[in-house]
This record gives sequence, C-alpha cells and structure tokens, in this order.
Amino acid sequence: MSSDTTSAPSRVSRALAWGSTRRADILTWIIVLGSFVVGYVAYVRRLPFFYPDSRYYLAMAYWFGGESQESARDLTIEFADAYRVPVPDIDQLFGWGLVQPRVVLPALAALPVRLFGPFGLAATVLVILLAMTIVFTQILRRRFGNGVAVTVMLLVNTSYQLMMFNAGMLTESLSALWTALTLLATWAWFRKRSGWLLGAVALTVVGSAFTRQATFIVAGAFVMAWLLGSLVQRRWSAWGWPALVVAGTAIVCQVLQTALFPSFSQLDQFLKKAEVDTLGEAILAVPRMALQILARDTNTFLTRDLTLLILIILAVVGMILFFRRSESHLLLGAILGTALYNITNGTPTQFRYAVPGLIFFVLAAALTLRAATRGPDPMAADEAVVGAVDGGAADGGAVDDESIGDESVDGESAVPDAVPATK
Repeated sequence: MSSDTTSAPSRVSRALAWGSTRRADILTWIIVLGSFVVGYVAYVRRLPFFYPDSRYYLAMAYWFGGESQESARDLTIEFADAYRVPVPDIDQLFGWGLVQPRVVLPALAALPVRLFGPFGLAATVLVILLAMTIVFTQILRRRFGNGVAVTVMLLVNTSYQLMMFNAGMLTESLSALWTALTLLATWAWFRKRSGWLLGAVALTVVGSAFTRQATFIVAGAFVMAWLLGSLVQRRWSAWGWPALVVAGTAIVCQVLQTALFPSFSQLDQFLKKAEVDTLGEAILAVPRMALQILARDTNTFLTRDLTLLILIILAVVGMILFFRRSESHLLLGAILGTALYNITNGTPTQFRYAVPGLIFFVLAAALTLRAATRGPDPMAADEAVVGAVDGGAADGGAVDDESIGDESVDGESAVPDAVPATK
C-alpha cells in the first residue's frame, strides 16, 4: 500500500518535471494545432468542400471502392447537385487526360467513401492536411526554433486561400505534403548517403506525380538548389544527386502520363489562352500573360487574403537577403516552376498552382523571421555547414543538415478549377 502511495506522487512529479522542461514545445503545438482548428472551422462555416475538380476525385473514389462507373457517376451526381456542380458523362468523368493520372487521393479515400459516403473524401483530406501541418511545424521547429515555427504556421493556418485549397476535396494539401516528404528524404540522404534514401526521394516524386501533375515545381526547386549551390560553393553541390533523381523521376512520370492519358494537351491550352495559333506567337505573349496573372492574383490577395500576401512577401525577402542559402535556391526554382505551370495554363489561380511548393515559401519566410528575431546572420551559419554537407568541411567533421538555421547553429473565379481546362 505504501509503495503505491509513494509511486503515484513520484509519477506526478516526473510528469510535472517533464512538462516544465517541455513547456515551450507544448505551447508551440497548442498554438499551431489550435490555429489549425480555428482556421478549419472558419473554412467549413463559409465555404463548401466540393468544387468542380472534386467531382472527378469523388467518382474515382466510388469506383476504386467497388462501384461500377455508372453507379459511381450516379452517386456523384446525387451529391454534386446540392453544390450546383454539373457532372460530365462517363467518358469524360473517367477518361479526361488531365485528371486521369490523379489516382492517389481517390485511392486513399476509397474506403472512407465506401464507409461514410461523400464526406469520407473530406475526412481523408482533413487527415492529410493535419499531417501536412504537423510535418511543416516539425521542420520549422528543428531548423528555426519554436517562435519562428509558431509565427509562420499561424500565417499558413489563417490564410483564406490556403485553407480553401488545402481543406477542400482537392489534391493540393497532399501535393504539398509530398514535396515536404521529398525534402525530408533528401535531408536524410545528406546525413547518410544511402541509395535506399534516394529511392525514397524518387518514390515521393512518383506519389506527387500521380496526385497532381505539378512535379516540375519540386524538380525546378531541386535543380536550382543544385546549380546555384554549386555556383556558390564552386564545386558539385550536395543537392546534385537528389536533383537528378527528382528531375529524372518527374520527366519519366510526365512522359508516361502523356502516353497513357493523351486526351489533354498543355500546348493546346497554352495557345488557347494566349489567343494565338503558333508556339512562337504564344512565347512572345508570355510577358503579357504573366503580368495579367500577377496583377489579378495580387489584387485577390489585397482584397481577400492579406495573410497569404504577407507570407509571400516574407518568403521573397528571405530569398533575396539570404541568396546564398539552399532555402532561397529552392524557392527561386519553385517560383520558376510555378510560373511555367501557371502561364502555360493561362489562368490566374490565386496561389493554387504554387501550393505544391508551399514548403519552400514557408522555409524562406522562416529565414526572414529568424533574422529579425535573432542577432546572428543565418546566412553565416549556412556557409559554415555547406562544406560539411558536401563532405568538404575544413575540419572534416560531419554536420547534420537539419542543423542549418537551427538553434544549435545559429481559376479566374474564387472557385478552384471553375474552368474545365484548368490544370
């Protein structure tokens, strides 16, 4: 009896001691997850889960769950009618080359949809979005500390546009999660040069490619990190092999998807939006199209989502101020990849096409905030470890890449894809 009596207070004491030492971490997660709940509830109260693209994912989820295509279409029509979203015939619903490759989200949602109906797809996306939030937060905590992580994630969780794209029955949050996992696998490879880890990098790109065809955003980011990193360091950058794996996998997936699902032509879409007949004329129209898209999207941010605009500004400032760091190189490559993705489609998307590269904006924004809240220049820390990451540090010691910047180192409409040709 006495042992039980004494052990209970000791367990309580240990729990209190643990809570005291982890107070900052606990508070960080309370704030981040609390803002996530607030942002999600606000989204649910003012916007629907279901968008024009959602009809394809829901129909595929029914089909993958065992329904016939005819039955899957009927069930999708029954749900979509409440949102006034028309459902095309079977040939386009299951045979349109733009959405045919996007099988990962419907496959994940097949069982929840079979068990709980259409809102099983919304629940699947909610779990994915929560996982994305946790991964983003942990990356920021490890590299920049709790304070920066809280600030950046507050911007992400309270953004009107980001919550709309990430929480709806769409592929955006899963695409963003795949890119973050690609980055984590690459950082793991920096620490342990294993072929299995490069294989993991390739698998995340394949997962991304069959979630949404936006892999040249992450490919552009990695290739730019490799090229600019090599230029800064004046030798082959550590990003070289991961960049080659990511870019090669993205190209193979793109070629495979074009061969298997040929009914959508990005070139035809580009010519249509440029309002010209030849590729040369379309290329000449790129500056005009880019300015129009930028002006329309910026106006949307100014009138509806200042939070997202602040996040973008912080990211661009970080990219410019710390141009020698890999985070800046990644963001520049992602911006260029997104521009190609957006301009060839010719439609303002209010940041939707940039969501697969959201982690790169988050990291660059964190650089700016870290510089504003801490005395030492984060760039100096990056320069100190860049050689070690590449195996060429002056002292020959190995440095964990995650320590870079860590405390230890010092759509034209608001409805997505309202235009059927939107990619």
